[in-house]
Amino acid sequence: MTSKRALHLSAGAIVLYWTGFALSRLLRADHTQHSVPAIAQNVCVRAAIVTALVWILMRAAGQSIRDLGIERDGTGRFVLRSFLLAVGLFVVANLVLNTAFSALLGQGQAPPIAELFRDPREAPYWIFSAIVGGGFAEELLRAFVLTRFEALFGRTGLVLAVVADSVVFGLGHLYQGNASALTTAFTGAILALIFLRRRRVIDAMVVHALFDLMGIAAAYTLYAR
Repeated sequence: MTSKRALHLSAGAIVLYWTGFALSRLLRADHTQHSVPAIAQNVCVRAAIVTALVWILMRAAGQSIRDLGIERDGTGRFVLRSFLLAVGLFVVANLVLNTAFSALLGQGQAPPIAELFRDPREAPYWIFSAIVGGGFAEELLRAFVLTRFEALFGRTGLVLAVVADSVVFGLGHLYQGNASALTTAFTGAILALIFLRRRRVIDAMVVHALFDLMGIAAAYTLYAR
């Protein structure tokens, strides 16, 4: 398979995924799992599928996952930069965007997912999901999506990919309410920019994982019994 053909195959697979995922969320907005272990299990399966597909499609294009930027730089500087970016993203998403969107769209009741943060003994499952699902799998897929569309369609394709990927990312959180879905969409766009700034997926992975871990800590603070 030629590199160009592999890129077209990747773009087609991405569009199919976007379409199927968006329709499933719009037609049935409540996708809340009712078991934290089940969520962790689903995260594990999804991460394995995403990793395998990205690896296969990148190999078909004559590339490696390492080309997305897995290696970190100096440990101390890398950790500090990632932590500060995660804190900044958390503040922007939760104190600025979510507050503004909630004021415009209405806050509503506590989301159904709040029930999943009642028992702190289940925290390890959430930590696993934050690191493997949010940090690793979602950012690996995002970097793959952005680089495929940029390689095929240039800057226009990259911009379209950032927008479409962010919208789909937001739709995945419709079960938390419209304000949260909009906040998540903007958060996805910011994470895309973090990757694009230095073309290193490891940066977005660590920031996303830390961001989710902060959200988990906040959720247990608010909802644990």
